[in-house]
Amino acid sequence: MRSPTINFFYIVKVFFLLLCSSTQANASWLTQSSLHLEQLLKSNPEQLQELNEPAVVDFYRERKYMPLWSNAKGRLDRAYDLLQIIMHAEEEGLEPSDYHLKKIMEYWDSKAPKDSAQLDLLLSAALYRYSNDVYSGRYKPRDIDTDWHIQNTPLDSYSLFADVARKTSITQFLESLPPHHSGYQLLKKGLRRFRDIEQQGGWKKLKRGPTLELGMQHEQIVQLRQRLETEHDLVEDSLRDISIFDHGLEEAVIRYQLRHGLKADGRVGPQTRRTLNIPVSERIRQVRINMERWRWLPRELGRRYLMVNMTGFELYLVDNDSILLSMPVIIGKAYRSTPSFSGLISTMEYNPYWTIPTNMAVEDYIPRQVQDPSFFARRSIKLYRGWKDAREIDPQTVEWSKLDKDNFPYWLRQEPGPDNALGRIKFLFSNPYEIYLHGTPDKHLFERTVRAFSSGCIRVKDPVRLAAYLLNDGTQKMEEEILANIHLGNNQSIRLPISVPIYLVYWTAWADREGSINFRPDIYNRDSQLNRMYGR
Repeated sequence: MRSPTINFFYIVKVFFLLLCSSTQANASWLTQSSLHLEQLLKSNPEQLQELNEPAVVDFYRERKYMPLWSNAKGRLDRAYDLLQIIMHAEEEGLEPSDYHLKKIMEYWDSKAPKDSAQLDLLLSAALYRYSNDVYSGRYKPRDIDTDWHIQNTPLDSYSLFADVARKTSITQFLESLPPHHSGYQLLKKGLRRFRDIEQQGGWKKLKRGPTLELGMQHEQIVQLRQRLETEHDLVEDSLRDISIFDHGLEEAVIRYQLRHGLKADGRVGPQTRRTLNIPVSERIRQVRINMERWRWLPRELGRRYLMVNMTGFELYLVDNDSILLSMPVIIGKAYRSTPSFSGLISTMEYNPYWTIPTNMAVEDYIPRQVQDPSFFARRSIKLYRGWKDAREIDPQTVEWSKLDKDNFPYWLRQEPGPDNALGRIKFLFSNPYEIYLHGTPDKHLFERTVRAFSSGCIRVKDPVRLAAYLLNDGTQKMEEEILANIHLGNNQSIRLPISVPIYLVYWTAWADREGSINFRPDIYNRDSQLNRMYGR
């Protein structure tokens, strides 16, 4: 009988031999995988364009082509993390199929060194593409919308791969890549709700019929109640099977109309009916398009900033991701549309002069002066020649018929006053488009639902209140001080204590303060290219 000591040493020896055998097998697998990986990266048989990116090529070369996602035992935790993120890319408004998912699954279960090497490259290509897409956009802004001029810092792909290689689990890291702005996150929640509605069959179309309104009894009213319940405009409806249009239904219709930029009269006429009949699939696409636009924005907008929501005809003053102030605005006409761009407001003017742009002077103002020689005088508009040593010219001495936009040696300026087109306050910010915020004497235009009346600049309804917030915290005392300065009548330039970033953005879907998704028509036709991309 063997002694316990001999048995112990025998077991240790066997364990050591097995360990050596396993280590040799691992080393052999790693060597083979690295060789295959180097060859496959150079030949790129799957034609993965991401493998041509310097960040990917340099990453593998620096680590001597050691696999990132597998070892001899199988897939590493980070590979499972990436796979799960890709499989749920729809939650970010993206398509899982864009990230080589089908090919990844073909190689997933194989432990053969060559297959593992191919899988490694597929996963790295997916990581590169998904991370860049979810961070700064699936598409390049200027390729899609020539009027988008807001710059975003692209993802550092070199750091991306270095960070992933250092981590065992990358779920939290990948989840940090999409925009953290509440506007994006609320759209993401809305996308989930609309997809749930789609999976349940969507909503039925309201057939042609009469205008539905308070007090009316009609067979379509039950269907209308169901339609408004679907998007939570109508809640806790105890009369859901009753075909009478009551006050509760009227309030729900108004909520729906406000969310869609319609005239909020509580009546279901042709326009409201058409909007109700837009299919949920189109609403899903609209939400995805505007999630993409959020990815085009900088990750840091500033602690305090202004945002002009052009299709909503609204301005917001945001502080720590909360809206401090909102007010109606007027934007550019369709043929003089306001571009999307950003700047920094640092200066205001009380009682501003308005130097009329040359194209407007020639196309709009000169014809009025020709028709009515007193037009300039009545509007306090003066005509000048030269800039450095400008001379005022009597309009009656000019032969207007000999002038056009290519031959116009003059410039027009409107004097400060209650009829000045810029109102009483002008807010200047850096941009190459000669666009700024300003007041207006035409206050009645703010009563319109659709407010695209300007020549590109942004008219604000309450410039005094906005100025008070930009100068301090919007107190009544500050408003009174501003009004006192305005009533002096002279042109004054005021430097803001802190410059404030401003973003002019084009949303056709966004979430309001309550998290409800609002939709608007594509007034500038800027969704068209993205519609084609997301409608494929």
